[in-house]
Amino acid sequence: MNKAIVTGTSMLTAGGIGNEQAWNAVLQEKEVMSHRPYQIGFDETDQFPCFQIGELDLSQWFEPHILERVEEWGLLHDCDFQYLLASIHMALEDAKLNLTKESTVSIIIGHENLGMVKYVERLTEDINSAQHRENKTFIRAYDEYVDQLYQLQTFPYLFYLAHIFDIHGHNYVTNNACASGLYALELGRQLIASNTTDVAIVACSDYAHVSEHLWLQERGAMSHIGEIKPFDLERSGSVLGDGAGAIILESHAHAERRQAEPYCEYAGGSFSQDTWHMTLPDVSKHLYSKVMTDAVQRFADANIDLIVPHGTGSPMWDLYEAKEIHSVFQGQHIPDVTAFKGYTGHTLGACNMIETILLIHAMKSGIVPKTLFSNNSDPKLNLPIVTATKEKKVKTAMKAVPAFAGFQAAGIFKSCT
Repeated sequence: MNKAIVTGTSMLTAGGIGNEQAWNAVLQEKEVMSHRPYQIGFDETDQFPCFQIGELDLSQWFEPHILERVEEWGLLHDCDFQYLLASIHMALEDAKLNLTKESTVSIIIGHENLGMVKYVERLTEDINSAQHRENKTFIRAYDEYVDQLYQLQTFPYLFYLAHIFDIHGHNYVTNNACASGLYALELGRQLIASNTTDVAIVACSDYAHVSEHLWLQERGAMSHIGEIKPFDLERSGSVLGDGAGAIILESHAHAERRQAEPYCEYAGGSFSQDTWHMTLPDVSKHLYSKVMTDAVQRFADANIDLIVPHGTGSPMWDLYEAKEIHSVFQGQHIPDVTAFKGYTGHTLGACNMIETILLIHAMKSGIVPKTLFSNNSDPKLNLPIVTATKEKKVKTAMKAVPAFAGFQAAGIFKSCT
C-alpha cells in the first residue's frame, strides 16, 4: 500500500500569513485576538471578539488575468475563497511542486459552510438599504433566516479552484463540522493508497462571521469573558477566528521520484459518528476514545509522543475530551497534550487542518508550543498539559477531535527521520 507523505503545508492565521509567520507567532506566544465590527441596523454597529485576518491582497500571489477571472465569478472579495486560493498556492510553493500532466492530482476542500458568508453579506446589504431601514435590522433578519443559513452549501468553489490550478482528478468537498480537516486528509490518503492519485491537495478555510458567532453564542459555546482558555480552570467557551491551511499529500513513490523533502508521514486515522445530538456528544458510547484507541493500535507502531486534541475552551467539551483521553490510556502514561486555539481562535471547518499543520511543524522543529492561556490547568482534568514551550523530539503524534453532528476523528502522524 502506498504511504501518504506530507511534502508541503501552508497556514493563514491571525498571527501571520504563511508557514513562517504563523509558526513564529506561535513560538513568540503572540496574543492576536481583537474585535470584528458588524452592522446591526442602518446606522448602528456592534462588535464581537475574533482572531482576524480579513481580506487578502491576492495580487501578491496571482497574475492579473487570474484576478480578473475571480472578479468575473464574483469571488474577488469572498474571504472563504481568497483563503482557499492563497493556501493552496502557498502549499504548492512550499512543496516545490509543479503540477504536470504526468501526475494525477486531486483537490479536496474541507469547509463547514461554503457560500454562507457571501449569502449573509448580501442579505445584510439588502436589509440595511434605504427601502428596508424602517422595519428591518440584521438581528431580525438573522432570526428569520437562521434555519436556511445553516442548510446552505455550494459546490462552485471547487469548480473555480480546480479551474485555476488546472486540476482534473478525483476532486471533492467535505463538510464534517470541526472534523473536516482530518476527514479531508483521510480521503486524500485513501486516494493515494488505492493508486487513484499521486498528489492530494487538501485545503480548509473559514472566515469568522457574526452569524456563526450568534448561532454558537445562543448554544452557550462562546466564551462569556471573550477569551479562549483550553483546559484551563477558568475556561468558559470559544472565540472564533479566521484561518486556512493546506497540506500537500503525495505517494511515497511520487515524492521520491522528484526528490521531495518530506515533513512527515500521515499514517492514517480512525473515524466514527454518533447521531445522538447535533451539538452534544453521546458520552455513554465513548466513540471518541474508541477512534483514538483504534488509530493508535492500527497506525502508531511506537509510543505516542504528543496529542493535540480539539481544546475548544468549553467547560463541558474539554472535560469530555480529558475523560476520553484517560480512557484510551487506561492508567498508563499519557503523552504530552497541547492545544492551539489560543493562538488562532476557533476556526471551525479549518481548525483541524491548521492545528494539524502546527503539529507537523512541531514535529519538524522539535519544539512543542505551550497551550496558550492555559495558565491554571484544571486539576479535575488531570492531563499533562504543556504549559511552557519546550524542546522535544516527536516521532509519533496524534491529532484528535470530537465535533458537532457526532463526528469523531483521530489521525496519526509519524516522523520520516
